[in-house]
Amino acid sequence: MTSRLPRLCLVLLAVLSFAPHGFSATLLVTSPHPGICVTSADAKYDYRWGALRPESGLFLYSPLGEPPLAPKIVAPQETTPGDLLRVEISEPEDADSVVAEILDSKHHVLSRGIGFRPWEAARGLWVVLVGVTDDTSRGSYVLSLTIKAGPRSAVQLTSVSVNGRKFHFERVAMTHSLEELQTSEDPRKVTEARELIHVLLTPHPDAVFETGTIRNPFPDARRTSGYGDRRKYVFPDGTSDYSVHEGLDLAEPEGTPVAASGRGRVVLAAQRIITGNTVVIEHLPGLFSLYFHLSEIDVKTGDVVAQGDVIGKVGQTGFATGPHLHWQIDALGVPVDPDALTAGPILDKNLESGEIDAGKAAKGGE
Repeated sequence: MTSRLPRLCLVLLAVLSFAPHGFSATLLVTSPHPGICVTSADAKYDYRWGALRPESGLFLYSPLGEPPLAPKIVAPQETTPGDLLRVEISEPEDADSVVAEILDSKHHVLSRGIGFRPWEAARGLWVVLVGVTDDTSRGSYVLSLTIKAGPRSAVQLTSVSVNGRKFHFERVAMTHSLEELQTSEDPRKVTEARELIHVLLTPHPDAVFETGTIRNPFPDARRTSGYGDRRKYVFPDGTSDYSVHEGLDLAEPEGTPVAASGRGRVVLAAQRIITGNTVVIEHLPGLFSLYFHLSEIDVKTGDVVAQGDVIGKVGQTGFATGPHLHWQIDALGVPVDPDALTAGPILDKNLESGEIDAGKAAKGGE
């Protein structure tokens, strides 16, 4: 994937400004729209042959004669693989869209999130949830935030530090039947995989259901596998394969009722080859909980469920070695650590006022 950074600002004239509002440069540009580009005092950018390439800081684009946007932004400065980053934006103008992306040193997009308005009363407030992939290496990355409102836009590029994290490694002995299930070339498996990816990459702007704490369906169950576990599958013929476990495996007797982790809309309820009887619920735009290997499904696509409603029963359908629930949380296609979401509310209730503390340093996962 390529970065969605703004197109180069073609500079016609640069005027240094030391106004009290803290912005240092006002640049006449022709792209993305003819007008001006105002930069923050700490902005860094490359200027060559009449072109401006943003590197870090805040860049505000607006047509001549129109005031630039004035967003207040709270973004994380530090995170860990598996975290769910929360970016808060207060923009008094009516924005059309907000997008956040995590970029590597070559500006490749590692993950992204789509902004949404969590509460009707909080006018101008946007929140973006971005998952940090479990294989993100320790180091410094760029968090890119783009706000658009008609011909005006704001782009902020900030550094986010990713800490190191170690994951458990396990060796799994495979039976002939499980080997056949996993390795068989069945076109249906390809179709089902594409359908699930499509579901997890399709956020619905109206899917604002659960802003509180996500609940583990079986908090006291024995965990047979954890989030991010590195697995080596050993087949009967001595060959092997590797995979990463993207959720929690919770061992419970077959037929045990499974409760929804939070309020949401069922976006998938189907029998699948690998994940067996499967339910997927969207709790916030792009934030999903997934339930695999059910013995039966008690909901249908389109149902709106409350937290605690029974959606199915524990089973061992699909690629499963015994009765258990595979429970997973995805943020726009990126599996994140479910434990991080059971520790507290997804969103801070204080945000309902529509005001954010632009001076605080937010840490991903808190």
